[in-house]
Amino acid sequence: RNILSNSVTITENFSEYYSSTRAASIAISGANMAINQLYLNKNWMAGYSNVSFADGEFDVNIDTVGWDSRRITSVGEYNGVTKSVEILLEPENFAMFGNFYNVFGSVWAATGDTFQGRFHANDWINCYGDPVFMGPATTSKGVKLYDKYSHPEFHGGTKVTEPVPLQFDTSIIRTAAYTNGKIFRDTTNTGKVTTVDLNFLASGDVQYRLKLGSGAYTGYTTVPLNSLAPNGVIYVERGNINLQGVLNGRATIVASQKGNSTAGQVFITNSIQYEKNPLTDPACDDMLGIVAENKVTVTYDNSRGDINIHGSIFSQKDGLVIEKYDQYSTAHKMNLVGGVIGQKIQPTAKYQLINGKYVPVKGYSYVHKFDTRFTKVRPPYFPSTKYYRVVSWYEE
Repeated sequence: RNILSNSVTITENFSEYYSSTRAASIAISGANMAINQLYLNKNWMAGYSNVSFADGEFDVNIDTVGWDSRRITSVGEYNGVTKSVEILLEPENFAMFGNFYNVFGSVWAATGDTFQGRFHANDWINCYGDPVFMGPATTSKGVKLYDKYSHPEFHGGTKVTEPVPLQFDTSIIRTAAYTNGKIFRDTTNTGKVTTVDLNFLASGDVQYRLKLGSGAYTGYTTVPLNSLAPNGVIYVERGNINLQGVLNGRATIVASQKGNSTAGQVFITNSIQYEKNPLTDPACDDMLGIVAENKVTVTYDNSRGDINIHGSIFSQKDGLVIEKYDQYSTAHKMNLVGGVIGQKIQPTAKYQLINGKYVPVKGYSYVHKFDTRFTKVRPPYFPSTKYYRVVSWYEE
């Protein structure tokens, strides 16, 4: 009797285990099918309902988390047993890169340039002299040396990978700006370019003025940043931004083109930095995204000296441009805390070969420190990559 009882129990346990693992496998299959649909279409939200699969069935629901993440809940059923899988997906935000470029072209990373964080190029990584790469460097083609005097340092190693598309949808940020941010635009609806001067203040205020086309500037207005743009998004439609100051708070500023080739530019006229330094002060919660549909330019000022730029820069059609870099009377440092994501890398300094080493003599050396906070959080509505990535996977 005991032998028969054990035999029945073993059979029941096996049947229950088989049904349970089968239901779990069906749930996982439904989740993977949903992940594939989101890979093909980032806006797919339909899910699945009562889909027959492997002698069972599954249901999949898609929910929005935050403004651009997705949660997949897949429930598999087999022989009366149900199992569920919950997956969180999010786009890989461009702020997670210390440097990202589509094209290197004829420009070279050079002596005096130091790069931190993830470095990626959908091209060769051109090295002139002794640039230093502190983090992992990926490239779709490899590393190219200028000559025998070039000895770049790759402290995080290098790897050849597939290209990563440099794409983003401006409508997401524009909608956020209209919803709970701030829009500057030509209210006369005559197609004029809107120019906005932004000066962030350490008090948490922002000082601004604007003009339409070639007209005169308005007077300055000073308001708290969280009143001007509660969600942090400041959007200039078909316009340009002149930027400087000390940021106390979180903001993403956007210059869009909207069909005008002279618009979509951000001009950094002087240092723009946080009220607290994130490299030395763990209490720093200031964060800035600089987004230009055209390009970002550091304007020429031979009397300025070193310049500090805190924030993650996204330059969709160009890069970070140093205006008249070869006309400076000497070399200075551009201290960047954050990252640069752009269509192409731009020259920042003029070099000479001195005692067997290339040395910057005019313009700006690129001294970069990655803001490690951007691996977990990022500026409001900052552009993301085209595809989602899995950040958590929980099986019940």
